[in-house]
Amino acid sequence: MVRGMRWDSVVRVTHWGVALGFLLNRLHVTKPGSDWHQGIGLVVAGLVILRLLWGLTFAKGPARLSAIVPTPSSLKNHFRELKTRTSPSELHHNPLGAIGIWLFWILLPLVALTGWAQDTDFIDLYPVDDWHYWLVNAVTALVCVHIVAVIVMSIWLRKDLVRAMLPGKR
Repeated sequence: MVRGMRWDSVVRVTHWGVALGFLLNRLHVTKPGSDWHQGIGLVVAGLVILRLLWGLTFAKGPARLSAIVPTPSSLKNHFRELKTRTSPSELHHNPLGAIGIWLFWILLPLVALTGWAQDTDFIDLYPVDDWHYWLVNAVTALVCVHIVAVIVMSIWLRKDLVRAMLPGKR
């Protein structure tokens, strides 16, 4: 990554807002089922939707959704880059990271939906509380993989990948 490159403000704010909201609810800083817990869950879902809308409309370059589509050829190229410890110098997501991002964008709104559904008649028809539990655990596992991958890739490629997501100028 070129020194000083940063993701745009919307990407950074939605990333850290989602991370903080998920962490607050996952670590039970808020009481499960409380108004705060539900509100934070809805904010997280809203931030994911905002990020998707941003990626479809005004985002530029690597923040556009079209730039975050993993393909077989991009995976093959990525594995070649890993072998040689090289990567493009511009800001981007590698195809494995892109798969993780899409999983986050699918799973987090489902977590919010199943959390919301627990206060509806759906709870009598479907095991939405079980679904919510399993989805939260799946996202937790994905968060762990994401953190480890960022650390390992930063070391392996000798690039500070975290800095691109921190506040500051491009």
